[in-house]
Amino acid sequence: MNISPRQLRMFLALSESLNFSKTAEQLFMTQPSLSKVIRDLEATLGLALFERTTRSVRLTAGGAQLATIARTIVGEYEAGLQRMQSSAQQAAVQLSIAAWPSLAQVVLPEVCAALEQAINAPRITVHDCANSLCIERLLNHEVDFALASVAPSHPDLQYQELLRDRFVVLSHGKWREQVPHRIALEQLMHLPLITLTDASTAMRYMSAAYLNRGIEYRPKMQVEQMATVVALVKKEIGVAVLPYLGSKTIPSINELRISEISDGPLRSVGIVTRRLGTATAIATTAMRQVQAVSQTLIQQNPGWILPPLPARSG
Repeated sequence: MNISPRQLRMFLALSESLNFSKTAEQLFMTQPSLSKVIRDLEATLGLALFERTTRSVRLTAGGAQLATIARTIVGEYEAGLQRMQSSAQQAAVQLSIAAWPSLAQVVLPEVCAALEQAINAPRITVHDCANSLCIERLLNHEVDFALASVAPSHPDLQYQELLRDRFVVLSHGKWREQVPHRIALEQLMHLPLITLTDASTAMRYMSAAYLNRGIEYRPKMQVEQMATVVALVKKEIGVAVLPYLGSKTIPSINELRISEISDGPLRSVGIVTRRLGTATAIATTAMRQVQAVSQTLIQQNPGWILPPLPARSG
């Protein structure tokens, strides 16, 4: 039965006023249009709803019974619309982002602060996890977008490079004087290297750089947390190798020497999104803010953080 809420509302308005001209005026329509709507409704139901005379209009017994049912239907429909609107309003301010911890720490605070200014009471969830988990969360529709350091090869995902990050060496104490401001990969292998684990993209980039030279990359120590890396360097256990962006998360970075790896790799950093579907308004705003923060990082750290490669044509 094809009956719209609009038809039921008109029927209910007429059942209360019992006056076609007055009801039509209230509904901002002509009397003939209202009469047609009621005739169509009666034809659909196979039931006369009103008794019409030249002097009066009144509900039939069936019409009165239907009016009670129609009020319930319209009430439930409007309550459902309110629940839908409330849900849509909540969804419009919800945002979920995945990023590995050091990038989340450097980029996302400014992004979240900007969203607080642009959107009323945003509800933001940040999953700061390993690069592979960021991609997995995106594929599972757990996040709106991910910040990653490796362009994923998955056909359902697309990658937009934001910047490129140099690798550096952090040294302290007795090692500080033994590490020049610029050092080559070959020289680096003679030092006690401390890195993140094989699960990190930093380790993958460095391993690939040495593999291209036919050398196995064998650090002295591998740990999972950046704070542990820094603590080991400060105890002069060795020197740390990590991307420059990672060094920006270290509170006492001024106590350490930062040396450039002259022929080291450049780590790509970008936004990963799903190819299908449309980003929400808040996710689109957030991605624009991520791009703006990335541009600021490039400008404030010349030589250390580089702009993205030009997009390939065709």
